[in-house]
Amino acid sequence: MKEKRKLLYHLVLLLATFILGLILWLSLILPYSEVNDNFTEIPGYVTHSELYNFTYPLNLLPGNDYGLLVNNSFNFSILNLGCSEQTFLLVLIHSAPGNFQKRNVIRSTWGNRTKKIKIFYVMGKALLDIQNKILHENQINKDIIQGNFKDVYRNLTLKHIMSLKYATYHCPQAKYILKTDDDVFVNMPLMQNFVNFDLSPFGTSNLLFCSVRKSVSVLRTYRSKWRVGFEEYPCRTYPTYCPGWVILYSPDVVFKLYKSAQNTANLFWIDDVHVTGILAAKNNISHTDSTNLIISKRDQHSLVEKKVFPAKPFLFGRPDLEADEIKSLWSGVSAHKVPKSALGV
Repeated sequence: MKEKRKLLYHLVLLLATFILGLILWLSLILPYSEVNDNFTEIPGYVTHSELYNFTYPLNLLPGNDYGLLVNNSFNFSILNLGCSEQTFLLVLIHSAPGNFQKRNVIRSTWGNRTKKIKIFYVMGKALLDIQNKILHENQINKDIIQGNFKDVYRNLTLKHIMSLKYATYHCPQAKYILKTDDDVFVNMPLMQNFVNFDLSPFGTSNLLFCSVRKSVSVLRTYRSKWRVGFEEYPCRTYPTYCPGWVILYSPDVVFKLYKSAQNTANLFWIDDVHVTGILAAKNNISHTDSTNLIISKRDQHSLVEKKVFPAKPFLFGRPDLEADEIKSLWSGVSAHKVPKSALGV
């Protein structure tokens, strides 16, 4: 009889341990699995007529929202303004603090500011010697936006959310928001025609325009700087998302993602996946693929090395460009007539 009771006790203990383990596992997996399983795509972006004017509904945000970045106390260490009713396109370029040359290359090529186009470089805090140089750089150019968090890989998501915060609070007039990196080429003359003629000069809604990635496997190898542990993200693949090197947003999408980011406790450090994957899915925001408007490897090589301009229009160079490549692309674009449409219509 004693042996039976002892056996029963161990079975109950084993069952209880199993149930507790299952509950713990579900608590980790459910926030992410719900994103993938419940996501239903809705129709893509909608272009609007002159009657459309999006207003950021700031009343939907908490009263203390401006002083917070997710769950962290926040302020802009460097803040430049300049948007007005004439501002049409806001360009936010994510840059590492020490990338002075990269920023200057963009300023001297495609990143020329106008009344309709406002361009800022977004970063976190730097070491003191670099910070002093940034302050001097900003005195000259007045185009730095800096947050009070360290500029490190693990804070990429904070940088992305800070960009959305800036657009929401400080540039609500912009009809379009372009987020890029500092090693990217944007065919700005054609971009202006693209948003005016291929999209709409009066604005667009539900636009999340990028080189879409689907069913990308999570990297688990310790050899990668992008390694993600099971405790950080337990699923095998990521939801559909945008690589962060170039993304075009409509203001309504900016606000939905920003509001959702500020109310999400689980902050995943890979910003592309967190903002344009997990949060986009939670808000039922569909992606529009821009891959066809990125210059091909062959065309880029011909333009950079042989000065042969491609017949096919392109909005963006390929990612991870060197300074000389950006300069060559800009020389080619500057020397040729700008098509009215990027889509060839």
